[in-house]
Amino acid sequence: MPPIGDAHTQASRDTPQKADPATTLSASFRFIPRELATKCRRLIESYHAIYGYVGLPDMLWLSDARDIIERDRELTRIFKRAARSRAAKRANHSFLHIATTIVSLEVLARDFSGWGKRFPAAKGEAEKILGRLPQLRLRREFGDTLAFYPTETPT
Repeated sequence: MPPIGDAHTQASRDTPQKADPATTLSASFRFIPRELATKCRRLIESYHAIYGYVGLPDMLWLSDARDIIERDRELTRIFKRAARSRAAKRANHSFLHIATTIVSLEVLARDFSGWGKRFPAAKGEAEKILGRLPQLRLRREFGDTLAFYPTETPT
């Protein structure tokens, strides 16, 4: 699977970055900044380390995130495979990828913690994907402890 986040975390577009195998997904989400995807993944992993992964499929499917999953063919395919999987580790990994993508889209589109201002092109793409969907209520799922603030970029 191609990586999420081809947007560089540095100010320069010429700076090469290593692909992070933990943040890979569909090619249609390559605009998501790698740094943001990593932070979102850590947040989701820490939340589910406390509460368990058993509720993650329901969080995705029984929320507004379902609309996003159904609109993207790759996310739908990954979700269906994970739901049918008998291997919990593989299923959790797939659900984690989907959740990372959706939370990253929401953070960009709603300009949470300044991510949309930092990556305006990515924000535009996220807004196109989310369209007129309602806010996904990140605070309800993860509380007010979201540590998504971008690191300072040297100028």
